Amino acid sequence: MTNWIVGHTDAFKAAVSQRSISSWISFFGTTDIGYFFASDQTGGDFFDNLEGYLRQSPLMSAPNVVTPILFIHSLEDYRCWVPEAMQFFTALRYLGKEAKMVLFPKENHELSRGGLPIHREKRLRAILEWFDSHLKI
Repeated sequence: MTNWIVGHTDAFKAAVSQRSISSWISFFGTTDIGYFFASDQTGGDFFDNLEGYLRQSPLMSAPNVVTPILFIHSLEDYRCWVPEAMQFFTALRYLGKEAKMVLFPKENHELSRGGLPIHREKRLRAILEWFDSHLKI
């Protein structure tokens, strides 16, 4: 996951996060994929492993982020709700880090594969512009 990577390395000049998860705790109680998914990904039951959920949440590593990051998120994504992206984005901006967010109305978790053509084009353009502005030598 991009959110996790940028909190644990400075190896990248820029990053793009899509369908964000920033807090396994909030994800556990809101995702449409089912509560079992977070337990599977974090290695334990929510109530027996709350510290693990917190420790493995990318949000906790926000102070370590140095990589500029673009968040792309769909407003009707019920797998990874938009507050997941907003939490990390807000934390980064609060900490003075470079972050930008592009939101897509009337789109869901399938934006890149099944979204409206105009939104898929806008998404690709945002990614290209982000990397173009950060990777030029």
